[in-house]
Amino acid sequence: MVPVVTPTAWIRARLSRGWSLSSLGPNEARLLFDAAAGAAGLAAALLFLELFVPGSTSLRQSLPLVAAPIVFIAWNVLAGLYTRLRIAAWQRKAVVLVGTVAATSVSCLLLGAPVPGVVLWGLVVTAPVVLGRAFVALPFTRHTSLVTTLVAHRHGPVVVLGGAGYIGWHTVDLLLQRGYEVRVLDRLMYGREPIAEFIAHPRFELIEGDVTEITKLTSAARNASAVIHLAGLVGDPACAVDPDFTRHTNIVATRLAKEVAQSLGVYRFVFASSCSVYGVSDTEVDELSALNPMSFYAQTKIDSERELLHAVRDDFFVTVLRFATAFGHSGRPRFDLVANLLTAQAMTEGCITVTGPQQWRPFVHVRDLARAIVHVLEAPTAVVQSQVYNVGDRRLNATIGQLGELVADVAREFRGPVTITVREQAAQDRRNYLVSFEKIRRHLGFEVETGLADGIREVARRFANGSYQHYRDEVYSNVATTLRAVEHFYDPLESQRLYAPRRVG
Repeated sequence: MVPVVTPTAWIRARLSRGWSLSSLGPNEARLLFDAAAGAAGLAAALLFLELFVPGSTSLRQSLPLVAAPIVFIAWNVLAGLYTRLRIAAWQRKAVVLVGTVAATSVSCLLLGAPVPGVVLWGLVVTAPVVLGRAFVALPFTRHTSLVTTLVAHRHGPVVVLGGAGYIGWHTVDLLLQRGYEVRVLDRLMYGREPIAEFIAHPRFELIEGDVTEITKLTSAARNASAVIHLAGLVGDPACAVDPDFTRHTNIVATRLAKEVAQSLGVYRFVFASSCSVYGVSDTEVDELSALNPMSFYAQTKIDSERELLHAVRDDFFVTVLRFATAFGHSGRPRFDLVANLLTAQAMTEGCITVTGPQQWRPFVHVRDLARAIVHVLEAPTAVVQSQVYNVGDRRLNATIGQLGELVADVAREFRGPVTITVREQAAQDRRNYLVSFEKIRRHLGFEVETGLADGIREVARRFANGSYQHYRDEVYSNVATTLRAVEHFYDPLESQRLYAPRRVG
């Protein structure tokens, strides 16, 4: 299904990006260049007529010529220069441009424009628009061409950065189920156990290392068809441990992943962002709403999004997924997520503490996040190119108080009475937002499969069966693991491997 973008939505999105030349997308740059060439040709033609063809610049005669730049853009649109031909070879574009210049000239002549002015306009416009395409045809000269990329890499492995993590485990599992070759690059901050069951799989490959280790990253991305970027620190407490390490892990790593993927001809890139970028809002927010980060973690996600969506090439298809608050079981369990934490408290201690009961949160099961990622990978590139999607379901928007009541009800099925203690909202956590997920449903037909009660019951059942250690154990703590990683980061013997290729000899 081709996405429907209303003029109002486009204007809102355009205004949010600013009006500097660096903010222009590829098609916007083409349109601006062609319009400028058309305007320059018009100025030259009118000046020529005024100086050398007396009487030809009357309003009746010049008005059809004044319309030439607009008619030229219209013919280019009809010819598909800004859509299906935007990734064609420059020679083909040149032929089409000569044709649209000719069509514009004929149109103006039929409207009564003076012949000398039309001829001069055509000559002045043709040279820059054709030579401009030849000059900027860099994806087909300095870089691997799109044709080569599609043929060589369409069936290459899918690289999952951070594939041993909470969302990564489900993503790897689903990709293998669907027949993909999967290559994971992960520093294994949480150990090898989460992905132990995948190691022997014939279509699974593990590269142990940091995303900012250029040698490891290059090895991971070589001949790949797509990169799924799930690596990085997650959550406000972990990101607050050390700002420099957080920037390294969440922002620098994203830029390196983008640059390496582009240089090696990987043509799809999916980035895991967060709905926390919306911060506090009294109304329902969507992908075009103003961003209002309330934490360093949310700011790193915004910075990474901007890095990825800035000046994207035509042969590199980036999609940003803003995840709702995850919950549910994974091969790498997490109990710093509010739904999982409350379930752990209920099953372990028989009482739960609800903080900020009136705060709204959007929730989504971790398995549905993996489904959304695969959904994007299998969608037509024209639909998902440079798109941002909120991932979740409006039916799973709930207050923390409602969540607490639901957790208590589910836990009673396994262990009897559960008490609830209510505390006022924490001063350091002012997040409060309802999120619309209509865009991903309308564009991609994506619907979640697991509701809040079923996901909570899944975790509660595993507690009842003894599948987990105590939820406060360090093995589940993002903060404790981050503290160890920070020590590793500042070790000069270890950090010298980062940002640079391995030395040989």
